[in-house]
Amino acid sequence: MVRTTFTYQELKRTNHREIKRLQDQKFRAFIRYQVWPNHPYYRRLFKELDIDPFNIVCVEDWAKYNIPLVRKSEYKDHLREFVLNPTEVDGSPRDPADVVKNLMEYSKEAGHSDLAKFIRNNGARVKLKIGAGAAMERLKERLAHQYAPLQFWLSSGRASGLPSPVFLTRYDNELLYSNCVKVGQMAIDPWVDSGWELISMNLFPYAPHLGWHAVNLGLKQMSKFYVATSAGGAIPSEKLVELAGVFKVNGFAGMPSYMRNRFFRAMAEADYEAPERVVVVLAGEKIYGPVVEDIKTILVAKGAREVRVVGGYASSESKISFAVQCDLSGPYHNVSPLMLAFESVKLNDDGTYDFVGEDESGYAALFHLDGTGTVVEGFLLGDVISKQERGRCPVCGMDGPFFWDVGRTNDAEAQIQVIGLTEKTIKGATVNLTALRSDLLAISGVEEVQIEVAKEDMQDPYSMDVLNLYVAFRGSVSSNQAALIEELKKITKISAEVTPVVHVISFEELLERAGGMKFMEVVDSRPKPS
Repeated sequence: MVRTTFTYQELKRTNHREIKRLQDQKFRAFIRYQVWPNHPYYRRLFKELDIDPFNIVCVEDWAKYNIPLVRKSEYKDHLREFVLNPTEVDGSPRDPADVVKNLMEYSKEAGHSDLAKFIRNNGARVKLKIGAGAAMERLKERLAHQYAPLQFWLSSGRASGLPSPVFLTRYDNELLYSNCVKVGQMAIDPWVDSGWELISMNLFPYAPHLGWHAVNLGLKQMSKFYVATSAGGAIPSEKLVELAGVFKVNGFAGMPSYMRNRFFRAMAEADYEAPERVVVVLAGEKIYGPVVEDIKTILVAKGAREVRVVGGYASSESKISFAVQCDLSGPYHNVSPLMLAFESVKLNDDGTYDFVGEDESGYAALFHLDGTGTVVEGFLLGDVISKQERGRCPVCGMDGPFFWDVGRTNDAEAQIQVIGLTEKTIKGATVNLTALRSDLLAISGVEEVQIEVAKEDMQDPYSMDVLNLYVAFRGSVSSNQAALIEELKKITKISAEVTPVVHVISFEELLERAGGMKFMEVVDSRPKPS
């Protein structure tokens, strides 16, 4: 029997070899009996490339047969084709018996024994005409549960203005429910045996995105008490701090920019007493060291003796599965490795790609191993992973797939060379803007900073590049601004080989400029040639 998922405790007891074996077995079944018959995009692609899907036996075969990775621009142009549709094949209606047969084969091969038994028993009733009508209705209801889209949420489009929907079925929601709780369990694991109980607050913005809904489902399952909010959307941040105090919240989840720039800033100014132990889960953006230190400093100043901060990683396209750090100094663990595989790839000059070795950096790509609705294989997330490993984690000891130092990016960078690439050419120099921003935030007097790549003449796309820094200083350094500006210029000159234009603005003005809840760390405002 093939396992369909692991509980968190089972994950702690298994090993990376067993996980890899099961991943490959589930992937084979998924490609053969779900993707090949039901996925318009990949079915067409396999035919165009003359690839027999039954020859694909593991995720690595995607590179062996040079099956193209999917970039976000490609996905946006073929949204309907990425949704599993068992009712049609090559533009023609499919025989309902074939729909049931494919699902039956998949459920047997993928280890969904309860589903296989359900189909077999009801199929037999239909064939033998024993309560055939009722059995047929049960099969129809199950197929609708399995394949009919129930909801959508949006993939990131905050820079391009073109977010793309990702569709989920009721079956997807079942998988999401079983997987999202593991993120929280990883976050609080070191304190569970002491009897510590979670009283949690969801501080993600309420929107049709993965973050709020996944956190909501997970925290509901694992919390002694749960406070659902919308990151200052319905209740001001100052009032949310009051609520956290009233209910003695000891676990917070949200996006780094909102948490540091709004919520904990309000906490610092409030009459608030923190619990002795506090856990903070950050996700949705790159996590900068100075941001974490500010959060910890505020909590400790308010009475916390231990503060545990970990990062989570997912995307709207991943839908049902996540990765989370076991510790802020540790790697990101795939807590649902039988539902989805996070892989790291390097892109070659000839247009091909390879899966990277354990000590190499690469771009994050995802492969679905389960689920319906929108399904992506070899989807290039583009976020940079410094290295990936399979084995025993040196921090927590869990034995499985994990990766280190994921650098989140936004769509402004995604459109430049490779999806997710944070390097840009400015005045002929290649600059890693994410690394530059991290260096600038490390300056003690800097509260927040946004980097803008622009043109000297914004009406002329061929004019000279300029690098603008929009900076908010901490209130205590107002008398030392000139020296700080020179330090900003010096660090930028070393990193970017260009002297920036520094714009000193207020903290509130900078937050408004950067887009509010989801902070636009880097903006490319350069006009494109016609």
